[in-house]
Order: sequence, then structure tokens, then C-alpha cells
Amino acid sequence: MKRFRDIVRMVRLFYILVFEMLKNYRRLNDDLDNNFSICKKICKKIVRSAKITLNTYGCENLPKHNKFLLVSNHRCFFDVVFLIAAIEETVSFVAAKELWRYPVLRKYLSSIACVPLDRGALEMEELKHSILTMRSALEEGNLVLFPEGECSYHSFQIRKFKKGGFLGISSMKQCIVPVFLQMDKLKNIGRWMIPQGEVGIHVGPSFTPEDIGARRNTAGEIAAYAQKRVLLLQENSETDG
Repeated sequence: MKRFRDIVRMVRLFYILVFEMLKNYRRLNDDLDNNFSICKKICKKIVRSAKITLNTYGCENLPKHNKFLLVSNHRCFFDVVFLIAAIEETVSFVAAKELWRYPVLRKYLSSIACVPLDRGALEMEELKHSILTMRSALEEGNLVLFPEGECSYHSFQIRKFKKGGFLGISSMKQCIVPVFLQMDKLKNIGRWMIPQGEVGIHVGPSFTPEDIGARRNTAGEIAAYAQKRVLLLQENSETDG
């Protein structure tokens, strides 16, 4: 009976999500802030419907006058929903290229200037294109990256951050903001996961590639340092809890 209720809950949430996306579809335009505001309203409705309490810590660490790259651990699909609902600043996301296959979702992703990343790219030209697209996005606005590359789901261990998302930014004086998403309880319905109860969003102080060392750092070194900062947030969240 309990599993049946969980399935109904999950179906209801996805119904609300799809319904809201279709209802607001025609309100999307060329104004990035307008589109992000629409996405934020949808995401907040999902959070309320899921009866999840969002607790944010350290939002004052988000740069007010500089563009930033936000890097976070990745627990489940709803991570994007939580970040959009909680962060006041307009942000775009680096997302898997295959998500652009779905027309309605593609419209929303493009409306907030998300960057498609081909995770299976092997050709140098494809990799260069992804790097240039990310650099361009960071010059224009704020970007969110999940460097693990995939969801960790029930595992509390953060996977090694991949260097791909950091390629090309070592020469930029880019503010990088570490974020730890804290979810103590996850329910799985088939391949879908949804948190229960409270979700914590811990925002740490920003850093730049220059803060890591005096010389120019490689993408791998930046990825490792970013992960170290996220792990520190995780450690502090457990201590505070």
C-alpha cells in the first residue's frame, strides 16, 4: 500500500510539472530573466506539491556583481528544480545534449540559455565546440555545472568531479561557487528518485582558478579543488546537523 502511495505521488508530481510547462509554454520569449522567473514559479510549485522544505545556507556567498560558475554534487533529477526554486539570481545549466530531443523541454532549456553537453563526444571538434559554448555562456551569465556527470542517487559518496566542464576556464578569472545539496531521504519509484522531508542547499565562498595556485591550473586541478570545497561543505553540514 505504501509503495502504491509513492507511485501515485510521483505520477502526480510529473503531471503537475508537465501541466505547468505546457500552460506557461507560450509565455516564454527572448527575455532570459522573464523565462527564468517562469521556471522558478513552476519549480516552487513542484517543491510545495512534493511537501519538501528547502533550507538554504550561505546564499550571501553568491557573487552579486560578477558572473559565476556554480558547481554542485548531483543526487537526482530534482536537483535542478531545487536550485531554480532556491536561487534568486538568474542561472543557466550545463545539461546532457540528449535532453534537447524533447520539444517542450528543449524550449525551456533554450529559453534560459542552457548549454548542451555531449557526454559521449570523442571528436576534437565536438569537444572544442562544447568548451567554446560554455565560455561564451559564462561571459554572458551565470552557469550551473554538475561535475559528477550523473546522479549519485542513494549513494552519499560524491563521485570524482570530471574535468570536462572545467576545460577552457583556467585562463578566465571566473568566480566558482561550490554548493552541496543535502538530502537525507530519497524514495525510488523505478528509475526515478525523489527526496522526502527536508533538502539543504549549502553555498560556500567563491574562488577563482588563481586562488588554487600561482601558476595556470589545469582543468583536472580545478575540478579536484572544486570537489574539495564541496566535500568541505558536506562535512560542515554533517557537523552542524
